[in-house]
Amino acid sequence: MSKDVRQYLGLGQRAGQVVSGDFIVRAKIRKREACLVIVATDAASHTLKDFLRFTRGTEIKVVNFGRKAELGAALGRPPRAVVAVLDQHLSARILNIIEESKS
Repeated sequence: MSKDVRQYLGLGQRAGQVVSGDFIVRAKIRKREACLVIVATDAASHTLKDFLRFTRGTEIKVVNFGRKAELGAALGRPPRAVVAVLDQHLSARILNIIEESKS
């Protein structure tokens, strides 16, 4: 996982703009408060499919990035399979870094 993504997730966590865990992420998607959902690459295969289906028809982006341990460490928490970014600008910055790292 990119050091920049880790730093932005950590900053977002401290600012209250990042949430993690299946239940709270789903709640934020339902309320349309999530801008970006990150699903760990080592999460169960149905987890990514569930979140892609759950966000269908919304403008919420879902990406498969990082490992559970890395996502959790970035947030100062135990391993996390799913993380939601609630701030538009922060999510755009993280998404740009992720897309650059894949190309």
